[in-house]
Amino acid sequence: MKNNVELSIEDKKKRKRKIAIRVIVIVVAFILVSNCIATKIIYDSIFSRYDGTPSFEVNEYSALIESRTAIDIAEDDETLKGYFYDVSDEKGIIIIAPGLHAGADDYLPMTGYFVEAGWDVFSFDPLGCCESTGKSTVGFSQEIIDLDTVITYVEANFPDEKIVLFGHSRGGFAVCSMLESSHDIEAVVTVSGLNSAMEAVIGLSERYIGKAANINYFNLWAYQVILFDKATMDIQADDAISSSDIPVLVIQGSEDHTAPADEYSVYSHNDEIASNTVEYILCSDEGSNGHTDLMFDDDGVNDAMMAEVIEFFEEAIAE
Repeated sequence: MKNNVELSIEDKKKRKRKIAIRVIVIVVAFILVSNCIATKIIYDSIFSRYDGTPSFEVNEYSALIESRTAIDIAEDDETLKGYFYDVSDEKGIIIIAPGLHAGADDYLPMTGYFVEAGWDVFSFDPLGCCESTGKSTVGFSQEIIDLDTVITYVEANFPDEKIVLFGHSRGGFAVCSMLESSHDIEAVVTVSGLNSAMEAVIGLSERYIGKAANINYFNLWAYQVILFDKATMDIQADDAISSSDIPVLVIQGSEDHTAPADEYSVYSHNDEIASNTVEYILCSDEGSNGHTDLMFDDDGVNDAMMAEVIEFFEEAIAE
C-alpha cells in the first residue's frame, strides 16, 4: 500500500513537471511570436508610404519643374516616377538618390544648382514615395533596387552620357552600393550617407526604445532578409568603397543626429575604408552641419558645399 502511495505521489510530481514545462514552452512561444509581430509592426511603421511635400516653397522652382520630362519606369509590378532635366551639354548626367521619406522634389534646390552648372540631371521618387507606386518604402535596402532600376533605364536611353551619382542619407547608402555593381559609374558623392541597412535600422530603433533595440537584432535582420535577401542585407558602404577605384566623396555634418559622424554613417567608418580614391568633407559651420541642413545655408543652397561637389564630379570625368 505504501509503495502505491509513493508511486502515486511520484506520478503527480511528474505530471506537474510536464505541465510546468508545457506552460513555459507556451509562454516562451507566445513571447517570441509577440516579439516577431511587434517587430513587424514597428518596422513597417518606420517605412510607411511617404506622400509629403518639400519644406521649402516649390513654386520658386516652377520654371525648373516645367523644363523637365516626367518618365514612368517599370519595376516588377510597380512604377517609379523619374524626372529628366536636359541641359544638352557634354558633361554628363547626375542621378540624384533621395533620402528616406523624400522624393525628387525635395532636392529641387540641388537639381537647379547642377542644371545651372551645365549637367543633365535625372531624379526620381523611390518606391512608396510621392508619384511612384508602392504601399510602403519597404526598407533602407529598397533604394538599392530602385537606383539599380533607374541607372539601367538611363544607360539604355542615354547611352552616351557619363553617369555620376549623388545620394543623400538612404540614397547615400544606395549610391555607394552601386560601386560593387556592373554599372559604368564615373564618380559617387554620398551626403549624410548611412553605412548599412542593419546599422541604420538598429540606430533608428534605438531612437524609439533605446539600447534595448539590440535585443531584437536577429528579428530585425531576419525580417529584412525576408523582404529582400541575404546578399542585399550584407551590403555595406565602407566595403563597397574599399573594393572600388571609382572616386568617392563622403560629405558629413558634424552635428548630424540621424546618421552621426561617429556611428552608422559612412563617415564613421572612415578608418576602415581602404581606398586611394575617397575624399572626406566634414561640415561644421553652425546651421549647415546637420543631416539635411548641410546642403543649405542662410541664402538657400550651400554654395560652398555644392561647388565642392561640382568640382569633384568634373575632375572625375576629366580623368
